[in-house]
Formats: sequence, structure tokens, C-alpha cells
Amino acid sequence: MHSYRDHSDADLVSLLRNGDKGAFEAIYRRYAAELYRYARKTVPVREECEEMVQDVFESLWIRHESLEIESLRHYLFKSVRYMVIRYIQHKGVQDRYAEHYKIFASLFDTGDADRERAESLRNTLLKSLEGLPERCKMAIKLRITDNLSNQEVAEKMNISRRTVELYISRALSHLRASFPQATKAT
Repeated sequence: MHSYRDHSDADLVSLLRNGDKGAFEAIYRRYAAELYRYARKTVPVREECEEMVQDVFESLWIRHESLEIESLRHYLFKSVRYMVIRYIQHKGVQDRYAEHYKIFASLFDTGDADRERAESLRNTLLKSLEGLPERCKMAIKLRITDNLSNQEVAEKMNISRRTVELYISRALSHLRASFPQATKAT
């Protein structure tokens, strides 16, 4: 087996451009732990940090033939920093819509006296969803009507959890515009 330990970053990038998996593995071994620690300084969730690092390396491999990198270290840290910024922005959006999740969940959990009203409201809600793109509509319906978690929706639709969260955020924004009186009550 070829040892990459003594190769410079520039040499590893050059080998990586040619599809050398060993060079990719050497880059991963050289930087993964440090990138993880860098993400953990800002992001408290271990799994999120691991996913960010994996996403950066996945992107690196996917784009390996077209890489134009002057400094591998700078490129990797900048990529993780971008992922952290996206996480923080997404977390803010998620927090804003958490209350809306509660409202919509309560629509489906009513007593017998309100069952008919709730069913009517549910049908109105589902009709409002018809204006959404197909994948977005599918994600919110699985989340609301099937009561699946975002991870379960992602697995069922064969997409990332982040994409599900984006779809649900779009759907909630659409619904909020459709039901302005419900959002004023909160």
C-alpha cells in the first residue's frame, strides 16, 4: 500500500484530482478530527458536527476531478464554516416555526365535541397544501397526517433530513399565509 503520510496537501489534491482514493483517505485522516472540533466550537450537537464534516468530504470527493484549490486546509475549514453558518440560519428558522408545529399538531388532536370542526379545518388545511410543489406537499403531508418525524420523512422520500426541514419550512410559510388568523392568535 502506498503511504500518503509524507505527501504535502498540494500533492494530495493533485492525486485526488486523478481519482486516487488513497489520497482522499489521507486527506480525511489528516483533517476530519480537526474539522469536527472546529464545528463543535459552535454547534453543540455531536451528530450535526459529524454530518457537516461528512458532507464536506462527500462534496470534496464528488467534485474531485474539477478541484481548483490553492490551500486544502483553508478550503476544508471554509467549507465547514459555511456548513456551520447554514446550520445556525436553519436553527433560527426551525425555532421560529416550532410554535406553528404545535398549532398544526393541535388541529389533529381534538376532543369529540370538536371532531367535526377539526375535520373541516383539516380538509381546508390539506386543500391549501395543493398549491405547493409536489415534493414539498408530500413532505408536509407525511409529517402532519402520518405523524412521521423529519428523519422518517427523509428516509421515506429518500432525501436528506435538511431537505425535509426546508420543505416543511416552505409549507408552513405557505400555510401561515393561508391562515393569517391562526398565526395572530399565537
